Amino acid sequence: MLVVIGTAPVAPGLRLDAQTPAVQFDVPVAKGQPVSPTYEGWYRLARKTYVLFGYYNRNRDEIVDIAIGPGNQVAPGPIDQGQPTRFFPGQHYGVFAVAVPADRPKTEVTWTLTSHGQTLSIPANLDPLYLVSPQKEDAGPYPGNTPPVVKFEPGGPSAQGPLGITVSRTATVARPLALDVWVTDDGLPPPPGREGPAPALRGSVAGRPPERRGMDVSWSVYRAPGKVSISNPKPQVEQGKAGTMVTFAEPGDYMLQVLAVDSRSGTKCCWTNAYVRVTVTGGAGAR
Repeated sequence: MLVVIGTAPVAPGLRLDAQTPAVQFDVPVAKGQPVSPTYEGWYRLARKTYVLFGYYNRNRDEIVDIAIGPGNQVAPGPIDQGQPTRFFPGQHYGVFAVAVPADRPKTEVTWTLTSHGQTLSIPANLDPLYLVSPQKEDAGPYPGNTPPVVKFEPGGPSAQGPLGITVSRTATVARPLALDVWVTDDGLPPPPGREGPAPALRGSVAGRPPERRGMDVSWSVYRAPGKVSISNPKPQVEQGKAGTMVTFAEPGDYMLQVLAVDSRSGTKCCWTNAYVRVTVTGGAGAR
């Protein structure tokens, strides 16, 4: 049910049930198709309520950039609430979380995207049917599984779950920037080769991504005014640390995302988002 809700964005002024049949996601097109925001449920953490958003870039090959502004906004509140501006092909789950206003708990938070001439919006409401458990697995083959813990410094603050953590760095054009993360996990699910036959509930289910085994760490570009090169987008975690090098071709303000995943089950657990804001200086115009 969550996938149906998430992949049925609505144009402003149209009812959700009226729009659903018109959206076709099974036709592969190289480019020219819009990006659809998706709603993936809500959860509570530390007495606050958060809604989860992802997106579906319906193009097979095209990476779409949508700047923060009228064409990429979250409402109510500031139009910039941590959403991405670079959208890669395919379905991307749990990309960012937005806090529901504490003084207006029944407010519908809406993400709107305009691309290739089409505006698509998805409202997030707190219907009990859409309650998810991204902080702890409450069902499936590994109940009790929790998201990996991510840090950018060995003794620094940590994050666990979709809300994530954000740090800032500086870099110079054409000079590789070393980025390291420290990642720990609870050991569930066990890495491949350390367990018996897979439980019957594991694996892909129609409309859901397959559950991962072990822990994966991946880097991607989240916001970028220019070209970014990541030397190792999926580094191995060695002794709790995973590193990569990132090079920027132009000055500006960038944002990278690191995703630590050890499960993608039907209960929407367990992964951790972390983000790096990078201010890049230098280049041909530098003095």
